[in-house]
Amino acid sequence: MTGLFDAPAAYLGGVGLFLSLAGLGLGIGVLTGLFGVGGGFLITPLLNVLLGIPYDVAVGSSLSLTIGTGASGYRRHLRLGNVEEKTMLILAGGAVCGMALGAMLNEFVRRDLGVRDFTLIMHGLFIAILLLTALLVFRGPAGGPVGRSLLQRVGVGPRIDLPGAGLAGVSLPGMCAAGLVVGAVGGMMGIGGGVLYMPVLLLAVGLSVRQSVGTSLGVVTFGSVAGTVAYCLQGKASLLVVVALLSGSTLGAQTGAYLCQRLHATRIRRYFSLLVVVVVVLLIVDFIRKLGAAH
Repeated sequence: MTGLFDAPAAYLGGVGLFLSLAGLGLGIGVLTGLFGVGGGFLITPLLNVLLGIPYDVAVGSSLSLTIGTGASGYRRHLRLGNVEEKTMLILAGGAVCGMALGAMLNEFVRRDLGVRDFTLIMHGLFIAILLLTALLVFRGPAGGPVGRSLLQRVGVGPRIDLPGAGLAGVSLPGMCAAGLVVGAVGGMMGIGGGVLYMPVLLLAVGLSVRQSVGTSLGVVTFGSVAGTVAYCLQGKASLLVVVALLSGSTLGAQTGAYLCQRLHATRIRRYFSLLVVVVVVLLIVDFIRKLGAAH
């Protein structure tokens, strides 16, 4: 267990560690504003692989960072009109509950399997989820004959209208379930869930690409608050890591939101998919390294 105010074990120390974390935060902030992701799916493995920070601390610190980057990018997209507020509130409610549940599940499974086996299993699940996400987002909406989203077609009511997106008859239980499930996965893995909310909003709910980005950031922000509280109570966060990352990520999120307005929607989808593939490669390399070290 690491104290909130303690410096974590890492390859670097002092000023070198702070500057490395700030630079990493700047890059993650740009990705946050551009793609509507909290960055946890990327920052958590990078903290461990590049800087040697233990996964326990990386998980909680990543969620803490996501509050700042998510909120900064969300405010920018809200001003730009890229947020469907009713969708954000419904999914955020499910995400808050899911995050708390996922953090408890994380602790239970870690104790049962041990840190190494748990990490290997999570890497494998993460690789599968991210590859599926990259494929779905790269392909984009199916564009069927009636143009209805998955949650408009699913036969579970009651249904609601989403005026900000021009959508009618969207399944309310389906939206709540999506928020809860993605929140639980994010809470267990120590990620904000933006990498998973993006395809849910884009393909299941039916929002536009820019609305999916802005709305995702709102959901991620609220969910990450619940996850951060849960992980801090478990002693799995470092204030030093969070402050250093935030010093770069706040500026980066504003830059990313600006770029989101300048790029065509198709390019945003494809760049997002490319980014996810890069993370998958990183996880595969780390998986092989850890597996080899065990033998």
